[in-house]
Amino acid sequence: MARLIVKEGPGRGTAYELVESPVTIGRDPTNVIQIPSETVSRNHAILTAVPGSEGEIWRIEDLRSKNGILLNGKRVTQAELTSGDEIRLGEVVLTFVLRDFDVVPAESGDSGTRLQLKDILKRDSFVKRPEGARATVEIGRDPRQSLLALLEMSNLAASARSYPELFAGITAALEKNLRPHRAVPMLFDEQKGLLRPWVSQRGEFDKVLSRIPISTTVVKYVQEHRDAILSEATREDARLRDARSITAHEITSAMCAPILLGDRFLGLLYVDRLGDAEGFTKEDLELLTAFALQAAAGIENVRMTEEIGRERYVREKAARGEYDIVGRCEGMQRVFRFIARAATSEASVLIEGESGTGKELVARAIHLNSRRRHQPFEAVNCAAIAPTLIESELFGHVRGAFTGADRDRPGRFELADGGTLFLDEIAELPEASQSKLLRTLETGELRRVGGVKDIKVNVRVVAATNRRLDEERAAGRFREDLYFRLNVLKVSLPPLRERQGDIDLLAEHFLKHFAEKCGRPQLRFHERVLELFRTYPWPGNVRELRNAVERMVVMSDGPVLTVDDVPYEIRSGGPAPAEEVVAGAAEGVELPTLREVERRYIERVLRYTGGNRKEAARILGIDRSTLYARMKAYGIN
Repeated sequence: MARLIVKEGPGRGTAYELVESPVTIGRDPTNVIQIPSETVSRNHAILTAVPGSEGEIWRIEDLRSKNGILLNGKRVTQAELTSGDEIRLGEVVLTFVLRDFDVVPAESGDSGTRLQLKDILKRDSFVKRPEGARATVEIGRDPRQSLLALLEMSNLAASARSYPELFAGITAALEKNLRPHRAVPMLFDEQKGLLRPWVSQRGEFDKVLSRIPISTTVVKYVQEHRDAILSEATREDARLRDARSITAHEITSAMCAPILLGDRFLGLLYVDRLGDAEGFTKEDLELLTAFALQAAAGIENVRMTEEIGRERYVREKAARGEYDIVGRCEGMQRVFRFIARAATSEASVLIEGESGTGKELVARAIHLNSRRRHQPFEAVNCAAIAPTLIESELFGHVRGAFTGADRDRPGRFELADGGTLFLDEIAELPEASQSKLLRTLETGELRRVGGVKDIKVNVRVVAATNRRLDEERAAGRFREDLYFRLNVLKVSLPPLRERQGDIDLLAEHFLKHFAEKCGRPQLRFHERVLELFRTYPWPGNVRELRNAVERMVVMSDGPVLTVDDVPYEIRSGGPAPAEEVVAGAAEGVELPTLREVERRYIERVLRYTGGNRKEAARILGIDRSTLYARMKAYGIN
């Protein structure tokens, strides 16, 4: 097994155990590892593990991030990782460390690691070697000290509001009161059936300890029997007869206690001592067991706090415009009621509606209010991917599957495992891919392109289309069996022309957003503008209205947006005729060149975005590379 350490300062950091592949990294909360830094892209990188001759091989790949990936100081788009590699994402530094949690035979021990360990255990700068344990056996633990430790743990369990806060406090309490060389709380993931270790970081000491496995036999015994255990290398214990890792890696003494809440297994607390340190005592095991009881209360407290926070989030969204979707008309109220009901189900959802009506917003709202809210949300536009590549995009591929497939790559189904996959424009899916999608939906298994084994996935599919899918089915362009598999829960989104009561509301909502973004919060509409908006048919629906308001905010000068600021196609119901564009020339008015008009517009958009070239390129409708070329050609700094 491996882990990734996000450095937070000298000798400090947060460790993430890489218990499964793939692992996405980025600023967006949907990533497996979320890094809240502006220098990290929303979806920055992905780690994948593939079988190798000597175990798993981990690879890192850039997901078209803004600042790229520096591996040991060199920029890479993809690379294999070795233990100790330094990875820099923007201003964030990570360290990749291989960590094998499996039992290793004694003859395979690393003598170099042992020598380093013995040297470090003698140094007080990292962790003090336990002393006086024998005296503790004879005299007994000071009851006042134990009571004080339990009081501190009780306060922590009652006050912790997040898992990092809780487990950092638990680790500190274990290290203070039991003086182990390693303290590893583990949280049980009920959905995946996995134990997730929560490892603290203490600089150089942990770089060595990370290469020494903890006792898997001890951990498995506690998980299976729900009973605390104390193991010593010097004492024969029939329950741990196969625990070769204890002697192979000089684990002098190990303790482990389950974290139980009634009959529910929430995790466990593991501590050990290495080298020639004194062993733990029965009093130590009793204190560890008491800590585990308090940890259970703390985990339940954090869970309830998060649940209350999610409920408050939903209520606040409802007060501002439900699920970030603005609308008061009866048609949208029907959509809101559908979202609330569909979110409680695991059934497939089909969303129909014209382009620009907000189908992806509805899909995200269903996901964010479902039990899968903490798992990934992946969106795929089936119409934007070439038919020859769609299967690789959805199901992934193995190395050598086709020309250019130089490595294994997971598909969107694997990336969305445990969460929701949004398939936009599902009617554009090729017929051959429709049959494979149907098989995955029915069996919960997929096979990568060129692969030979099936991979199990747990994904909820939400599909969308701007066509009438029942008509596509009747015409033979869409598989009937797939149609019925997707059409379990169905909703049709009303076009904007049927939401007359929402047009003013939406326009004001977009105006407030873009006006605040460009530092002009007092900007407002003239009444004639809103009247014009109400009469326009909006073929592009909400997306067209949003783009129109954004363009008006960028191009206007005064404090009031007038009819003259409204795009011509909305004012007249069509594109501007060539006669109007050149009307001034007949009157002798000097018109600017196309080059000058383009230069001024690019400068204006850049001022609006505060110099953000990525956002400017989006507004202009061009690639960033094209924008850079235009800026260079026009001398725009």
